[in-house]
Amino acid sequence: MAVDYVEADAKMIQQMVDKIFSFGELGFQEIETSRYLVDILKKNGFKVQEGISGMPTAWMAEWGSGKPVIALGSDIDGIPKASQKPGVGYHDPLIEGAPGHGEGHNSGQAVIVAAALAVKKIMKKEKMKGTIRVWPGVAEEQLGSKAYFVRDGFFKDVDICIFTHVSSNLSTSYGQGGGNGLVSVEYTFKGQTAHSAGSPWRGRSALDAVELMNIGWNFRREHLRPSYRVHYVITDGGDQPNVVPRNASVWYYLREIDYKHIMSLFDMSNNIAKGAALMSNTELISTRILGS
Repeated sequence: MAVDYVEADAKMIQQMVDKIFSFGELGFQEIETSRYLVDILKKNGFKVQEGISGMPTAWMAEWGSGKPVIALGSDIDGIPKASQKPGVGYHDPLIEGAPGHGEGHNSGQAVIVAAALAVKKIMKKEKMKGTIRVWPGVAEEQLGSKAYFVRDGFFKDVDICIFTHVSSNLSTSYGQGGGNGLVSVEYTFKGQTAHSAGSPWRGRSALDAVELMNIGWNFRREHLRPSYRVHYVITDGGDQPNVVPRNASVWYYLREIDYKHIMSLFDMSNNIAKGAALMSNTELISTRILGS
């Protein structure tokens, strides 16, 4: 029966996939995406709380009453510089340099909305009690929303949460799947500026500290568990070559399977940052956690 309902909505489902793909909005900027999804859910009888957890593009949609409470979630944000023409198997951006759905977040909401509408029809027909809750992973790429949804109690009465993310095959899992947890942290170093040609001996380069930290991590990789992932981008590397950078920053993602090992990576990373500051005679002035 559910399959029949989904098949009947096949055209709408494909339109959702394509429409969200066309928006391709970055995290916390999913304005058109959220407006579009909220409108569909409202038209189908869902009550929607908008702007939840202090995020303008976050929302929680609900239909039904009583137990069980089943939450259906999927991410909605795009990623930077991932604009792509649909149906093309090589890099061919719609707009060069624009964001896009390089991780397939345009497909997940279509899946859970289609599922929610099909289950709603069955529940009405069979006079079944229960609550369907639909929610978006806002700014997933920046770890921007899920922990705050939990903090604010949106899952406290949920009996089961089913989350959808596109992959290279059709599969389902429970418990620990292929995902992992992470710490998102930006390290900022402070040195002493000087003219790079006129008096470089007076300078202490914060960029040197960033590069030494990255080198330290790249040597450390050999001796870590297979499940770890560590990657970084330099967010501030100075202004121009003839000025020794007074400040520099690097943003790290430290990924592991469980909390214990994630925190072990975090401690290791902090020590590498301190070592880089010591070697470059600079100061580690900020260890800033980004996201949740």
